[in-house]
Amino acid sequence: MLDLFISLEDLPATRYLPSPNGHEVLLRGRGLLRFGARLISDGVDVESVVPLVEKVIKCAADEDIWKAVISLVSQQATPPTLDQRFPRDTPLRSTSSSQQGSEQTHDEIDLRILQEINGCVYQNTNNFNEKYFEGKSWSKTIKDILHTVSPRIVDGSWTEYPSPPSQKAFLEWFWTFRDRSIQGARGTYDTSYSTPLAGSDWKRQPDLFLIHSRTIKCDGKYNWADIRVIGELKQSENPKEFKKELIWFCGHAREVFKYQPTRRFLHGSFIRGSILEPWVLDRSGLYSGEKIDVRKDPNHFIRIMAGYALMSDDELGLNTYIKEDTVGKYILFRGDDERKEGKLYLEDRPIAFQRAIVCRGTTCYRAKRPNSESWEFVVKFSWRSDKRPAEGDLLRLAKERNVWGVAQPLGHQDLESIADLRQGLGFGEPRSFRSATGNSFSESYTRTGSALSGLGISQQHLSSSSSGRKRKRYGDTAFTRTKQSCSESSRRWLDLTQIVKEQHNPPEETNKYSIEQPNSTDVVSLTCPINGSFDNRIFSCLVISPPGRPLHEFQSVKEFLQACRDIVRALRSLYQDGNILHRDISKNNLIITDANSEGEPKGMLIDLDLAKELNSGPSGARHRTGTMEFMAIEVLEGTAHTYRHDLESFFYVFLWIVIEYGQEDGPGLPETSRLRRWYKGTYDEIAQIKRGLMDKQAFKKILAEFPPKFIALTALTEELRRILFPIREESLFTGTYRDTDKLYQPMIEAFNRTIVKHTDIEADEKA
Repeated sequence: MLDLFISLEDLPATRYLPSPNGHEVLLRGRGLLRFGARLISDGVDVESVVPLVEKVIKCAADEDIWKAVISLVSQQATPPTLDQRFPRDTPLRSTSSSQQGSEQTHDEIDLRILQEINGCVYQNTNNFNEKYFEGKSWSKTIKDILHTVSPRIVDGSWTEYPSPPSQKAFLEWFWTFRDRSIQGARGTYDTSYSTPLAGSDWKRQPDLFLIHSRTIKCDGKYNWADIRVIGELKQSENPKEFKKELIWFCGHAREVFKYQPTRRFLHGSFIRGSILEPWVLDRSGLYSGEKIDVRKDPNHFIRIMAGYALMSDDELGLNTYIKEDTVGKYILFRGDDERKEGKLYLEDRPIAFQRAIVCRGTTCYRAKRPNSESWEFVVKFSWRSDKRPAEGDLLRLAKERNVWGVAQPLGHQDLESIADLRQGLGFGEPRSFRSATGNSFSESYTRTGSALSGLGISQQHLSSSSSGRKRKRYGDTAFTRTKQSCSESSRRWLDLTQIVKEQHNPPEETNKYSIEQPNSTDVVSLTCPINGSFDNRIFSCLVISPPGRPLHEFQSVKEFLQACRDIVRALRSLYQDGNILHRDISKNNLIITDANSEGEPKGMLIDLDLAKELNSGPSGARHRTGTMEFMAIEVLEGTAHTYRHDLESFFYVFLWIVIEYGQEDGPGLPETSRLRRWYKGTYDEIAQIKRGLMDKQAFKKILAEFPPKFIALTALTEELRRILFPIREESLFTGTYRDTDKLYQPMIEAFNRTIVKHTDIEADEKA
């Protein structure tokens, strides 16, 4: 908000419009300058700003906006209060990664997919055909195929194409076309029209797909790991069904990325009647080329369908950085302290990966050097925002500051970016879907009038750096902006600097209940997306040690407790010694280590992708994805992240692992588990559910879900709940203490006492 009023001060109108006292211009006296001072000193009630914000969002007339400004600056200063509702971290965005196994109902997955892709869908992308289907090593083969097929056109229509093009009629015709025209290519087409593909928890059946021609079926089925291109068939084109069809199509893509988690991008296509629309999906969204009428332009159809079958692994979007020899899959990597590249062999399956499309796509493998008998490292592939620092840099910083309990970096390499992959393409305005709102802070806060999405004042731009010129992205690739709606000459990016308000406690209460407020530099961009642009991500490879095991792969309850205690110690060291907030605690980011000596951590933090150095400025990223089931209540409600929220997220991970991985019949949340409600609904709804369950009486229902293996931990769990959620002023307290040891130390001591008890129990059992 301060940035807004600083910008207003520069507008010519402030030197002519009268101030509230009527004796001076708006800029002087009790006008903008004094109001700016009140903002700096926290003397402004945030609610008083709402009328101005609403007019800005609705692009009201300039006269009405200036009246709202004059009315606002004429108000008396108000004393600060504790209330602090505005998000000041990068807005969160939900993905479909939380849904897995039996939790993957169509309704839940479809909703999450829609929210995931909302604002990331582009159609009719310029230069799509030229980029993917022209000037290739196989272009001559395409010419030969066209000569062989020699499509016959009568009265402007391809005579061989089926009419009407029902799914059955199309497939019967297409198999003949395939066998006659593209037999012997690298890839071949098949269908799962009547049989779901193998390997998935969810029975999906893509109408058409491409696999490598040497792929062999297992038990009569192909696997999602085999898929190279996906296709969806419809008898006709119906614009009203676009959203539904797109969600279904993305559901297939989600399965491909799930079973090929390091894949760089994926080709796909819709064939609706005689209209072909080619698509590409990557970690920043999806985009299509121009639609083709197959009847009128059969050569174009053949170039695309045959082109898919002739593409190399690199052109198909596979991860070509992972190679394979007689020993197994490996990467070539040079560590920070090494002079030349060497091989690191990867375990067959990743130890962690994300089940989503538009996300960081984090995938971790254990790795070892040639001839090594044990796993030595973790190799991590991920797509970070180009606005964020490399995780390797944060790990090196943590190492320099002697942070305890955080993975040690061997080296880090940036491989390519979304801007590299999309180079040469021209993008218009992204598609947005109304029913997808409600799970992004920027969206949910717009509903209450607290998000500032544009300034409708036409006299002067707020930011010269946000002009209509080309925006530079990673790799110096330029992308042209298109005209925007709503006072198009002045609608620009605007960071809303939140006002931090402090509580006025009686003197005797100040030290006891001193609350830490989020840092004032954590600014969140609450803006409309810039047309013609996209979120650029950088594909990187990080190698860290030790390899460890996921936290849920504990070998005894005592080992689990020791790892949990040391994870709390690691979070404390990261914050106090490293001056870093983790901000993304989940069950995939915590490991158990095989500590060789006393003093080494038995539990460790391994993922600093979303970590943030304290007192650093905003990253500039449009959003960050998080794991909803482990988000702290205040983070879900929009409060900026503090150290307390990392501890709260860890508590949720603790509960999740106990209930999911303690079951006698194997891992899995019980169908009736209350924890299943932690990823269903909007952020506000999930926050209210968690708040209710953290109440003392309601929490007994969570404890009742503990399997027999963990019944002995109910007392510890209740103690952790009391530490994190004390009752203050007759309500559940979820705030952050200035004194960090009000949380860290009591939690560590609680784990220590329980570990001692389990050591005694184990000794008695052995005796």
